[in-house]
Amino acid sequence: MNVVNGLEELRERHPGPVLTIGNFDGVHLGHQALFAKAVERARQIGGTAMAMTFEPHPMRVLRPAVNLPLITPLSQKLDLMAAAGLDVTLCVRFDQDFALLSADDFVDKLLVGRLQVREVVVGYDFAFGHKGLGDLELLRQKGREHGFVVHEMGPVLVDGQPVSSTRVRQVVRGCDLATARRLLGRHYRIAGRVVSGHGRGGRLLGFPTANLRAEDELLPGSGVYAVLVQPEAGVLVKGVTNIGTNPTFSNGGLTVETHLLDFSGDLYGREIVLHFVEHLRGEKRFASAEDLARQISQDVSQARELLDPWLRGDKQPARD
Repeated sequence: MNVVNGLEELRERHPGPVLTIGNFDGVHLGHQALFAKAVERARQIGGTAMAMTFEPHPMRVLRPAVNLPLITPLSQKLDLMAAAGLDVTLCVRFDQDFALLSADDFVDKLLVGRLQVREVVVGYDFAFGHKGLGDLELLRQKGREHGFVVHEMGPVLVDGQPVSSTRVRQVVRGCDLATARRLLGRHYRIAGRVVSGHGRGGRLLGFPTANLRAEDELLPGSGVYAVLVQPEAGVLVKGVTNIGTNPTFSNGGLTVETHLLDFSGDLYGREIVLHFVEHLRGEKRFASAEDLARQISQDVSQARELLDPWLRGDKQPARD
């Protein structure tokens, strides 16, 4: 997939663009349906399957006080969009000037003038232009004027409710990984670099841990999780992750610590990925390190049993 960073870098003309537009935070099943339609139509007309997304997220510019946590950092979002089969992704810089672009100019100057779109694929709740005043009816009217086709995609439903980025954030924060998996079509994941910790895992408890400095903004709620750990490309091992403040030792700060099962090796300084499979229990304070070690042993046994079918491939996220 070709990534174009900013409108100023948009120099090449792409044949017959079939364009979908959105923030696509989380790249959930609703987004994936848009990508699939754009790819299908582009292949049918011999055109280019193209997506337009925005960086930073418009909420960071329009309502910065909300402090909206992103589900997918840009690099992960682009990887997932490439895996969906898109040919080109245009990352438009969203700033105050862009926010002032009228709905008419958004279509006339950008979609038609710069991109020369043949078809546009958008969701049922799509809005565009200054203050979101552009709607589907205006887009269809513009399509008739300029000769492009508009495809409206209805909501993708899971448990009778539309899939949305807001819903993904809610279930991840609420430790509901099974629902997150159904909304995303994959395990929820975070990534980051392994850094030095307090050194208690192996020395005091008998369970050495990799301490992650996460690059992701959205962390699952505090607790203990069965995870699949990706220490390097193409490798998955079982693990148990604790997210929390280590109340037994009164650390105070939030940490992400993972004990890898059936793995030996130095991960310090390396980038790893955690795929969250199941929430095992909430975080709690134990009377002693010995009591905590016994609980961790139980967590490891439970995680091993839960993760075996996922690691073997007997279970797949899309079928959960």
